[in-house]
Amino acid sequence: MTVALMIGTFLVLLLAGIPVVWAMAAATLLAITTSGLHLPLSWLASQTLHGADSITLSAIPLFLLAGGIMNEGGLTRRIVGVAESLFGRLRGGLGLANVATCLVYGGISGSATADTGAVASIMIPAMHARGYPLAFAAAVTAASGTLGIIVPPSVIIILYGVITNTSIGGLFVAGIVPGLLVSAAFMLVSYGVGVRHGFPRLEQRLTMRRFMAETGAAGPALLMPLLILGSIVGGLATATEAAGLAVIYALLVGALVYRELKPGHLIGIARDALATTGAIMMVMAVATPFAWVLTVERIPMLAASWITGLHVGPALTMMLVLGLLKVVGFWLDLGPALVILGPILHPIARAAGFGEYQIGLLFIVTLGIGLFTPPIGTNIFVVCNVARVDMWAVSRWLAPYWAASVACVVLLAMVAPLTEWLPHFFGL
Repeated sequence: MTVALMIGTFLVLLLAGIPVVWAMAAATLLAITTSGLHLPLSWLASQTLHGADSITLSAIPLFLLAGGIMNEGGLTRRIVGVAESLFGRLRGGLGLANVATCLVYGGISGSATADTGAVASIMIPAMHARGYPLAFAAAVTAASGTLGIIVPPSVIIILYGVITNTSIGGLFVAGIVPGLLVSAAFMLVSYGVGVRHGFPRLEQRLTMRRFMAETGAAGPALLMPLLILGSIVGGLATATEAAGLAVIYALLVGALVYRELKPGHLIGIARDALATTGAIMMVMAVATPFAWVLTVERIPMLAASWITGLHVGPALTMMLVLGLLKVVGFWLDLGPALVILGPILHPIARAAGFGEYQIGLLFIVTLGIGLFTPPIGTNIFVVCNVARVDMWAVSRWLAPYWAASVACVVLLAMVAPLTEWLPHFFGL
């Protein structure tokens, strides 16, 4: 009865347009004051404070700061130059360059929204100026922006690691192959669409001198993901310490190497990082008492017993888990969906025999599809705002990227070494 009241209240408030964080807090408050739990309000305050009290979560604002600093310091523009040199001569090559840029930049910003916004502001106007439809340029950016949550350092990976008590360093390394897999799939789609519709390509011939010059200019920026991963894998730093190193490195590169970062930029960067961090931490804080009530009422255990009691085998069990994630990802923002479903579905997938890193990346990639799925995909809102195009015009171009994402999820579910081998190779 308590859980039904809490979840029912939560859903009603969501449908009424109340923000997720307040809907979750109100539902928990109603559950503890009107049910048989008999918990004081001080308990709710204590649990809410505990939800945000984690040293690991401090990596989130640091990675966001590093991404903001590198963006203001000219990082994205230099990465675009390298990607365009590599793929520009292919039919629809700027679509491939868009994907490659999101892949590399995602390894620095750690946020799908930040990745999408930064790349969109440069790539969409550039693609449109070269003769690409605005809606296609927006679509490929919205889809590719999800790479920011898959490749390290991902804010969502940090959240998942905290929620499920999984090694964040291991998850970072586990995200490398899935990130490359999804990137390759999106590049194939972009090339196929480019050939089919006769999209333009660069006529300028790629020379080794030009490529080496652009790669050299972008070199310090391209080293950022290696710095972060290398410090974690080498045992030199935790995820939080690596985030601090990333901020210092970004400041040095932006101010001393590229010389585009000015002191006045830091206030805006800090303000944006603070706003994003505040939103994430509020969800984490109020989700803790919400999840506690679910746990006390044995919902994770009952859900696991129900699914395992179906005797459908590991494959169908994972299909049920991924299907639920897919449906929820259509309607809930990725963070809240992960916080609510992670504690429930993670033990179910583990009981079905799937590896802990495999489960984590399946969660993240599957929920990430919701970021570029109408009606509330946040990446779509970002690109539509930049390109000034209608959501449904963009959605028509997104269909093959949805199909490619689903194919990648199926492959990750079927082939465990894609996510498990690399972390175990490094002893994580």
